[in-house]
Amino acid sequence: MRLYVGFQVFQSIVDPADIVRIRSKFGDKLQEMQKSGQLETGGIFAENRQGFVVLNVPSEDAAFSLLGELADFLIMETHPLVSFETLGRYFAEHPIG
Repeated sequence: MRLYVGFQVFQSIVDPADIVRIRSKFGDKLQEMQKSGQLETGGIFAENRQGFVVLNVPSEDAAFSLLGELADFLIMETHPLVSFETLGRYFAEHPIG
């Protein structure tokens, strides 16, 4: 299952020591995502403390394993992704009228 994950760091995190710990933890999780082969792409938005990843995970357990700890310092929004190819097949199989 392909999954878009948008994230934003809690705005209340401003202490430099907290920021260092969070950067380290987030970096570790990104490396884990890359090593697992489940990270398709990702990046940050240049103007704020937000970003995204696109994961390709086999199950909800795999998604939770990659994302669960991040909820301690990020607001996350997830959306399953459907390709245009899948959408085209759906439209062909389910015509209107």
